[in-house]
Amino acid sequence: MKYLWAFMMCWVLPVQALDLQGVGIFTTLNKSWFITGLYSNDQQQAKRLDFRVVDEKITAYRFRQLWLEALSVVHSDATLQRHHQDLESFFSVVYGPLQLNDHLIVEQHPDATIVQLNYREHARLSAEFLPLLVETLTARIAPVPELRAGLLGELPPAEQRNIMREFDRSAPELRRIAETARWLRKRQQASVQYSGSVSQL
Repeated sequence: MKYLWAFMMCWVLPVQALDLQGVGIFTTLNKSWFITGLYSNDQQQAKRLDFRVVDEKITAYRFRQLWLEALSVVHSDATLQRHHQDLESFFSVVYGPLQLNDHLIVEQHPDATIVQLNYREHARLSAEFLPLLVETLTARIAPVPELRAGLLGELPPAEQRNIMREFDRSAPELRRIAETARWLRKRQQASVQYSGSVSQL
């Protein structure tokens, strides 16, 4: 329990210094994947995207496709190529399927973008990565207009409150937190094995 509390405090305390700008639901073809929250600082600069899984299972392949489809609506191929390494590192965070109530957080730091999964840091990307995602989801011609409206606080108050209640209730279980924490070790082992195979070619 102390272990969980330490991780939760590391995650909760930074949020207290930020304002929740809005929440919305990431959907495609009438299927909901994430409830998403956008946090900003006092200067209204986006500092955190918080994704809470509302589907029973999102495979690594589906996660990648959801983002590639969304990104391609807003950005050119040249822009995506410029962020290729960050995108690959972001996609690799999902080593196994995401499950209901998993928390994926993308947070801006002075010199990097930190990606957390269920209270553990899983990737450290360039400082330009969070702005790329925020621009994707809030662009004038956004891939998910309803999500854009929610993140910008433009949904009807009753609808916003309902989404917010579900957002607040979402929480991963202790077993799941431990399971996704092991993805870090599995990913490292897979990387070492791949490097060893390449060196023998």
